[in-house]
Amino acid sequence: GRLACLWWRTRRLPPGPYGIPVLGYLPFFRGDTHLHYMELARRYGPVFSLRLGNQTVVVLSDYKMIREAFRREEFTGRPQSEFTDILGGYGVINIDGNLWKDQRRFLHEKLRKFGMCLTDSGRTNMENRIMREVHVFLRNLVDNRSPETDLNPVLATSISNVICSIIMSVRFKLDDPRFKLFMDLIAEGFKLFARMSYVNFIPIMRYMPGLQTTRTKIAQNRSEMGKFFQETVDSHRKSFDPSNIRDIVDSYLMEIEESTSQGRQMFGGRDPDRQIQQVIGDLFTAGMETVKTTLQWSVVYMLRNPEVAKAVQEELDQVVGRGRLPTLRDREFLPYTECVIREVLRITSVVPLGSTHAVTRDVQLGGYTIPQGVQVVPHIHAVHMDPTLWDQPLQFRP
Repeated sequence: GRLACLWWRTRRLPPGPYGIPVLGYLPFFRGDTHLHYMELARRYGPVFSLRLGNQTVVVLSDYKMIREAFRREEFTGRPQSEFTDILGGYGVINIDGNLWKDQRRFLHEKLRKFGMCLTDSGRTNMENRIMREVHVFLRNLVDNRSPETDLNPVLATSISNVICSIIMSVRFKLDDPRFKLFMDLIAEGFKLFARMSYVNFIPIMRYMPGLQTTRTKIAQNRSEMGKFFQETVDSHRKSFDPSNIRDIVDSYLMEIEESTSQGRQMFGGRDPDRQIQQVIGDLFTAGMETVKTTLQWSVVYMLRNPEVAKAVQEELDQVVGRGRLPTLRDREFLPYTECVIREVLRITSVVPLGSTHAVTRDVQLGGYTIPQGVQVVPHIHAVHMDPTLWDQPLQFRP
């Protein structure tokens, strides 16, 4: 009966490759996942499905389908996985349901207040934060007398300081040992979670000795990160002034104070401090790494395409001149520079696969039935390389 039910639920899924019992299609993956998905999309179409261990995954490679899906309430769920189990339902990126809606609404409102908006006052606030770090970044480059320059640590520090100024009013120097420890913990965390990826599809693997060790290291890593963030929360709590909300941490402390006085439950009964810790981690890692990598790729493409770099410089010289730095007000007068930035974003696909979602009930999409709980992955790289959308998508053509 259960087999018949499973067959009935999956028979109207999008087409896709066959796998083998228990493991599904996992043994047949070759190379980077997003590139392998490109091959499958060419074979089965822009919407295909595959079985990975005990999970069914639907991959969307068409931008219209992606837009349609993620506008719908049914696609806002998150899969239950080893990753979400370790996080314990905290944060903002890997949660769903009412908590996700409340946190998303709360953070959108507060981030707009601190400058992430298009109004003149908000834009000026954000621009001041950015330009302060741009000046420090340029000074660090000038002070570097080495014939070779590693942009990674300099960019990481400057970008982190912009983000941290909004989240927790913390600023790091380039050689700050706390910042180095912080970045090392984040890098180690990414590597550790990558080792656990197969456990998401074959849960029994978590009991393998090597992966048990990895899980222990993840717990230690998160404990150290949590300690770092908690020190910030405790420091804010000591100097908290409800008439002067400085950043996101203060905004949460204000919300906690108001909820307590009104007898409202916060975060679905979860530990408030741990929720703040995870939100800090989510916002920092999501923002810093993507911006830093995009800027590094921008440098690479300017070095490989000197004629493009020259055209950007000529436009900047004409509009901005050499006596000052560009501002956000210059943006509308720099169309070619804007095109170059957008082309870097397209061709590099810094995040080739979007966040994995799970449908909250049986749904119809593109003529197919996607059963409740099935994972849905937006294939961003495929959209960026779609020859029906872009002429010569493999070429850098601003």
